[in-house]
Amino acid sequence: MPVISPASNPYSTNPVLGILIYERNGNPPFAESSFLQRLNLIGAKVGQQVIAFDPCTWDAQNDTVKGWIWNKQKQLWESAMRKLPSVVYDRSWPETPEEKQRYSDALQHIRATKRLTFLNGRLPHKGKVYEMLSQDRMLVSVLPPTALYKGPASLASWLRKHHGSAFLKPISGSQGKRVMAIVKADNGTIKLAGRHNDNRPLTLDCSSLAEALRRLERWIGERTYIMQPLLELTGRQSEPFDLRALMQKDKTARWTLTGIAARLGAPGTVTANLHGGGTAAPADEVLTLLFGEQRGAELLQEVSNLSFLIVARLEHTFGRFAEIGLDYGVDRSGKLWFLEANSKPGRTAMGSVGKKAAFIASEQPLSYARSILLRPPGRVIHEFDHL
Repeated sequence: MPVISPASNPYSTNPVLGILIYERNGNPPFAESSFLQRLNLIGAKVGQQVIAFDPCTWDAQNDTVKGWIWNKQKQLWESAMRKLPSVVYDRSWPETPEEKQRYSDALQHIRATKRLTFLNGRLPHKGKVYEMLSQDRMLVSVLPPTALYKGPASLASWLRKHHGSAFLKPISGSQGKRVMAIVKADNGTIKLAGRHNDNRPLTLDCSSLAEALRRLERWIGERTYIMQPLLELTGRQSEPFDLRALMQKDKTARWTLTGIAARLGAPGTVTANLHGGGTAAPADEVLTLLFGEQRGAELLQEVSNLSFLIVARLEHTFGRFAEIGLDYGVDRSGKLWFLEANSKPGRTAMGSVGKKAAFIASEQPLSYARSILLRPPGRVIHEFDHL
């Protein structure tokens, strides 16, 4: 496989941004191909090369990787050995523990001898994020009570304190996978509703609390979970819904709110995540329908104000970020709750906000990356390097 130049000197007039992927079987052999295709096309318009590569393909001797580029004329992905980029944007999705370990080892192998500047940082697990945000008195009122699951006794105690219901989610999970809602009926039976690891819906009726606790303990296994109240975050037809606010930095490194979308799940399911079959809609329309025009507008403003505050707090504590997705819920009374933050947010929901928001969602990472790639060496933001 030939080596394609130019090399990825981050201060050249033809800078290269590397998109980190995880290769597996398929055509193309990586996730988010549509998003990566848009990054290639937008980059071409502004003179910025974009290549996607799996760090596992790095050749240390030649300092090259197998880089993928979208060929617009042929309408297909092409690969060739290319110089290792020094600025990278992580859009990798290793799934199994073995894939995650292989990917992590490959990155560490590169970073042992090469300097990589990460466009976006990584948030710690949900427990640490909640612990940090709960120390801010301006945020306490929108944070659901949260506790670590420490076995059946801890869940039984939680259910007694929270009206016989709970919501469990993995401390390091994403895309709504392996969450579980627990509801105790008046006759003592327990209903479990959640999602499998592949996001398929899961429902189970247990005849007693003891049976439910046993089943949940086996289902959780060695994983670490947090417990929260089972908030009534549903629409008129009992469909779960939440709000996704996409916060991104522009070319001047200032935070901007790209858009707010509503995500709607199927009636009877427990999450509104798009990976679990949910759909997206304009947030203003959904909120107006559920809470009226005035309260809907107030909620949108609350989400906006909170989002700027939260990303500032996250960045101050956990390092530099280029973008963060923030999820909110609104209960039946119209109260806003902050649910979680995602440092590798998707783009699909922004399509419901409008064409402009959808374009900005893909363009902003490139604008911000270009400001780093073209920055003179003496002005590099070294805070990225610890990620």
